Amino acid sequence: MRDYEVLYIVRADLDDDKVQDAVKRVNTLIERSGGTIERTNLWGKRKLAYEVKHQKEGAYVLQDFQLDPTRVPELEAGLKITEEVLRHLVVRKPEKVVATAVTPPPAEVVLEPIASEPEAVVGRVREAVREEDT
Repeated sequence: MRDYEVLYIVRADLDDDKVQDAVKRVNTLIERSGGTIERTNLWGKRKLAYEVKHQKEGAYVLQDFQLDPTRVPELEAGLKITEEVLRHLVVRKPEKVVATAVTPPPAEVVLEPIASEPEAVVGRVREAVREEDT
């Protein structure tokens, strides 16, 4: 079973009770396909970007559920023939990544010998600069 979400638009000319009935009908459709409902989020009525089946508004519903991937086409076919649903989109949610604590390997420490005569080098540089000035 995989995680999915479906966003569907219910006709806006239905009252709130009829919208709830349409949500129950979609829930039943998911359960008959062998899925389990996780969460239902009613977004309410909103204006559509363009007219769909002579409707300018629709009630948006976002629903999370789990379903066997082979049963998704069956669910989509059922949503297509549901009269209250204007449009729908079923999307597979990304897999949940289990965060494991990976400790990076220790950094390699390389010890380089320190110059034993840094003052001698600085002294030679000073002498060279003095010779150029004269």
